[in-house]
Amino acid sequence: MLQKKTGFTTMVDLREFNETTWAFLTNITMTWQYDGIAYLFRKEGIPLYGIDRGTMKMNHPIACMAVPQHKDKNYGVDIYVPANCKKRASKIIGDEDRLRECAALEREEGRDARAEFERAAWAAKESNAEAMKEQRRRRRERFLSAITLGSW
Repeated sequence: MLQKKTGFTTMVDLREFNETTWAFLTNITMTWQYDGIAYLFRKEGIPLYGIDRGTMKMNHPIACMAVPQHKDKNYGVDIYVPANCKKRASKIIGDEDRLRECAALEREEGRDARAEFERAAWAAKESNAEAMKEQRRRRRERFLSAITLGSW
């Protein structure tokens, strides 16, 4: 049974996303880490999938009501990559100084990359919708031909 995946991804085609085997890469707690990883992976052509684990107050709102804001624990974001790219991805994020430099570059180029991603994602969504319509049409035709041939 397919499991519904929650989180965010840089993969454009959702059909391809659902067919991909994802492998855990790392957990990050700082936004600059994500910016650096996003920049490097985009340049290397490695898609990523992230799941926000939230904070103690988000995950345990009643039990943590008495915890002051400055003591709130951040569980970070789990980063996943396609299983066949895991070695290359772990090698890429090994250098923290490079990650910091790329985070600064992401702040400059990130908005344009996001706009391009959204354009590509909408195009893929429309293409998938057309393919699904065609698939339903063929299935309906097969069903109707089976009924009409079987009844005569």
